[in-house]
Amino acid sequence: MLTLVGLGLWDEKGISLTGLDEVKKADTAYAELYTGIWKGSIENLEKMSGKAVKILKRSDLEDHSGSLMEEAQSKNVCLLVPGDPLAATTHADLILQARKAGIETRVIHSSSVFTAVAESGLQLYKFGKTATIPLMEKTGNVLPQSVYDTIKGNLSLGLHTLLLLDIDVENGKNLGVKDALRVLDKLDADGILTDKKIIIMSKLGSAEQKIKYGSMEDLLKIDFGLPAVLVIPGKLHFAEEEVLETFKTQIKEKL
Repeated sequence: MLTLVGLGLWDEKGISLTGLDEVKKADTAYAELYTGIWKGSIENLEKMSGKAVKILKRSDLEDHSGSLMEEAQSKNVCLLVPGDPLAATTHADLILQARKAGIETRVIHSSSVFTAVAESGLQLYKFGKTATIPLMEKTGNVLPQSVYDTIKGNLSLGLHTLLLLDIDVENGKNLGVKDALRVLDKLDADGILTDKKIIIMSKLGSAEQKIKYGSMEDLLKIDFGLPAVLVIPGKLHFAEEEVLETFKTQIKEKL
């Protein structure tokens, strides 16, 4: 059996009681920490579960997943992942591989940035397509036009846009908020973001989380940690505007 268990947004305390129980019952437990920035402690997780947890690399799951599948044929295997297990296509592919091989599967969900963004006050059903702002070294310093096209497409429909920031955990390279804002500014050939206020949410799920709403110029003056996301609001309902105004006030107070 293969069980995917979500670790939640921030640290080891984000795992659900159901998820922790699955780890305790597993014959073997693994964790991948490359699809998201996770600030927890594997050592603490091992103490909580009483189970040794081996960290897998990207290649273990994307190039050599056969070993995991072979083990899951005869053992109860748990794979711990940051956030919610099915937010990354890598994990959905593992589930598909397992089912094709006749391996029983189970998914234990946890908190995810895809729902946590609702803390901004924006209504989840009004979000359009999500995009990721890449590390520019990956694109050869070519601006990611597809990101801008996604924003424009969503705005044309009055929808909000969630922008994820590219990460390369294994090589210690992560796109920071200020660099992401500068990429957006360079992309804005049509000026659709010139006078538009946007939202930045960082360290969600922790005691250090920040949610700020303002112009790119104002937001560049604030230091944000990681993980973080940017949100480009679409057409706002009055209830959404009311919540956003509280975050706008906080910006003005701290500049």
